[in-house]
Amino acid sequence: MCVNTYNLTAGPCGSSSGSAIVVAANMVAVALATETDGSILCPAARNSVVGIKPTVGLTSRAGVVPISSRQDTVGTMGRTVEDAVAVLDAIVGIDQYDAEATAAAARFIPAGGYRRFLEVEGLKEKRLGILRRGFFDYSSDSVENSTFEAHFRILRQYGAILVDDIEIAGLDTIENELQSGENVALLIEFKLSLNSYLKNLVSSPVRSLSDVIAFNNNHPVEERLAEYGQAFFLAAEKTSGLGETEKAAIRSLAQLSEKGLEKTVKKKTLDAIVFPDSSASSVLAIGGYPGITVPAGYGTGNVPFGISFGGLRGSEPKLIEIAYAFEQATKVRKPPQIAVEGNKETSAAAAAAAAAANFKEATISQIQSAFAKKQLTSRELVLLYLAQIRSLNPQLHAVIETNPDALSAATKADDLRHRCPGHRPLTPLDGIPVLLKDNIATRDRLNTTAGSFALLGSVVPRDATVVRRLRRAGAIILGKASLSEWANFRSINAPDGWSARGGQGRNPYNLTAGPCGSSSGSAIAVAANMVPLALGTETDGSILCPAVRNSVVGIKPTVGLTSRAGVVPISSRQDTVGTMGRTVEDAVAVLDAIVGFDRYDAEATAAAARFIPAGGYRKFLKVEGLKGKRIGILRRGFFDYDSGSVENSTFEAHFRTLRQYGAILVDNIEIAGVDTIVNQLQSGEVVALLAEFKLSLDTYLKNLVSSPVRSLSDVIAFNNNHPVKERLTEYGQAIFLAAENTTGLGETEKAAIRRLAQLSEKGLEKTVKKKSLDAIVFPDSSASSVLAIGGYPGITVPAGYGTGNVPFGISFGGLRGSEPKLIEIAYAFEQATKVRKPPQIAV
Repeated sequence: MCVNTYNLTAGPCGSSSGSAIVVAANMVAVALATETDGSILCPAARNSVVGIKPTVGLTSRAGVVPISSRQDTVGTMGRTVEDAVAVLDAIVGIDQYDAEATAAAARFIPAGGYRRFLEVEGLKEKRLGILRRGFFDYSSDSVENSTFEAHFRILRQYGAILVDDIEIAGLDTIENELQSGENVALLIEFKLSLNSYLKNLVSSPVRSLSDVIAFNNNHPVEERLAEYGQAFFLAAEKTSGLGETEKAAIRSLAQLSEKGLEKTVKKKTLDAIVFPDSSASSVLAIGGYPGITVPAGYGTGNVPFGISFGGLRGSEPKLIEIAYAFEQATKVRKPPQIAVEGNKETSAAAAAAAAAANFKEATISQIQSAFAKKQLTSRELVLLYLAQIRSLNPQLHAVIETNPDALSAATKADDLRHRCPGHRPLTPLDGIPVLLKDNIATRDRLNTTAGSFALLGSVVPRDATVVRRLRRAGAIILGKASLSEWANFRSINAPDGWSARGGQGRNPYNLTAGPCGSSSGSAIAVAANMVPLALGTETDGSILCPAVRNSVVGIKPTVGLTSRAGVVPISSRQDTVGTMGRTVEDAVAVLDAIVGFDRYDAEATAAAARFIPAGGYRKFLKVEGLKGKRIGILRRGFFDYDSGSVENSTFEAHFRTLRQYGAILVDNIEIAGVDTIVNQLQSGEVVALLAEFKLSLDTYLKNLVSSPVRSLSDVIAFNNNHPVKERLTEYGQAIFLAAENTTGLGETEKAAIRRLAQLSEKGLEKTVKKKSLDAIVFPDSSASSVLAIGGYPGITVPAGYGTGNVPFGISFGGLRGSEPKLIEIAYAFEQATKVRKPPQIAV
């Protein structure tokens, strides 16, 4: 028997009682629940937590034991509106297994998600209808009456317009399940849907409602049949399909909704209705409408009560604004005494803080192990990296800005881990900080500027899809990494790693050596232990080159394997979002989290989705991964080092290692047209990219919620008007000007794109197939254009350190979708050589 944590003799309400109890009692941070009629709102109110009942279809019901597809919905509970909304953001969307309902509701999902409606001014000018008669009928001297009247004053004080004592036609009928027809409809819907659910189970001791009834009859003690019976089951079992009686009941419910809540809301131009606890749950239930309940006070015996807001289908944004603003204005909730007494702080955190510095060079698996052993917390880890950034960033200029919410996110991750002893990480990234290149959008308090002052203060419509996936994987967004401004597509004179906002990025292994670009800050920060993992982007060389120069692992995925939605673009044909880490394993863990189809980048991600292996990429981390692999050495023009150089002797040693571990090396392979390919002017790559950049950037800028610039020409004008900030005299903006002079994809540009496709087909594709190669190998990022023009993947791994301790790398590339083989090769090579060492500046 579940009990109320605020009063053990009071009922917890149901059926989602356990979800509400564990959130209230600090046994978990957030929980999922389901509602057909009142099953989220009631226990949330009674246990003093926030409960969100979404519009039916906003969240998929696939895999949920059903009652009614017409009324069932999956919702969320948390101790705050913000927490409950964060979970809602994660679970909404179309699902092929609940296609009709989720497709119908998908139009209600706002761009950028629901968190952006967490506004302290959310009550301003909201028209709220008070459902008073029959709902707020408390005795005048009761705690509830005085509390709700005070709350109404607060609602007005914060700008809400209250429409008192609204009437909903047919309300008395709606509230009576027998009169409304709800009971008739639910009984048959339950039988039909439960039978379907049970039949689809892989295995089960029961396959129908009649089986469940028989089971209860055969186990009367365990199921307490004598005390509670199974009247609903028996009534449902007697139904025989959706006959005229049931269809009439469903029509009656639809009419009651249409002539009731819908008509009232529209006639009174209301944003929401307000009622106590879950008292109007049936009004919302029969129409599939959403509701949110927020703690409102504590009555006799310390039993909680709540205030609930409801609206029409898809009105979650307004309800969230109202609920959040009310919550922030009142802050009623207090923890139950039973949970406070059971949660004494220990000295373990202090010991872990002292040990945090030992995790600078730790891999994410080592960090997760430390989390599990309570040797380290996410908060301490974030503090460690923030301290490292404060210490090293004035020299290295790797980070443009840190996330002001990173510590809060880390604390939440710790809270979940510590309050649930059996908690397993969501993914290997759970609680792990990740840095994002500053051309990857976040809809939070961070800017997304591509390193330029022109975009400072702009507001993106939503998180980039890769960021959304990182958050879902439990990663903590630590901040934005510096980069070559505009991903090195503004100027031919600006040095790699420079941007107006970020300054000049520096190589941590040799401050006078270049860091390469354009994902310079991502590589520098990972190398210098300012963060364990980072995202970068590549059009041609922008992941591989800085990863090489800063002695980290860089993965450039097949174009389309990761969504580019929300990324400041250059070319949809060549752009890709990739990963950086200090080990192959770490970089692959991030890749696993961000791949997949995305409706905002549908064409490319749909085409590449077939390459994603079942079970993800981590299963290809094999120490014997080199065995039997045919690797073509791209020697002429690439491995042309002096015979006495460090690089030459090192690479020859690496070739011996590759053979020793079972690889078959095909030396001195030839790629047709390679001299043309690596010359971007001759290949046509420059011609294509200039036109693609203008078109794609203009589209990106026009789709921003707000921005000081709306086109490439606006950016050029901004730079002209801010020549000192943007160092225009020194670096110019020649690439911008050339791109602005293009007029779309004309015959010249289309011919260039066709030529690039032919160079790929007759070059790398033909060579790989003719020689039966699993991969090609080349030094540093020297063959990046070979991969770039065909959308092919590549992985670079630290290979050694040359003159002045400047790192160099070994890179493996292959055809589209060859990531599994490349990961096997790169991981096995890394494990056999273990070349990487941390830069002295970071030790």
